[in-house]
Amino acid sequence: MTPHSQGSGEFHGVLEISKMQTTNGKTNKGQIARSVRFDIATDKNEEFHNLFRNEVLPTLKKQAGFKDELLLVKDQHVLAISFWNDMDSARNYESGTYPILDKTLRPVMVGKPTVETFKYDSLSTIA
Repeated sequence: MTPHSQGSGEFHGVLEISKMQTTNGKTNKGQIARSVRFDIATDKNEEFHNLFRNEVLPTLKKQAGFKDELLLVKDQHVLAISFWNDMDSARNYESGTYPILDKTLRPVMVGKPTVETFKYDSLSTIA
């Protein structure tokens, strides 16, 4: 999906999600969710979405243990949540590939992103 506008030319929200690869619609216990929060620089929404779609998401899909990405955007605020098979996969991404993607997105960001890692036991998917 692409950002939608509500008449004023401002972005009011977008949801981008890739298909989750699960068995029987369920996930294994103890998987990892990693959140990244940041703000998009003024007048950089379109550039951000292009970078995310064309650079970030394809790179994530190549990472060992990567399951899915949920991107939430409201105005200039971004919450990106990635889902991983296990902590080792998330850590390998954190130390290897994430710094490269962070550098790629820096020109469209304001400030430094906040990163948090969570364990989760279950996950509902949209049918």
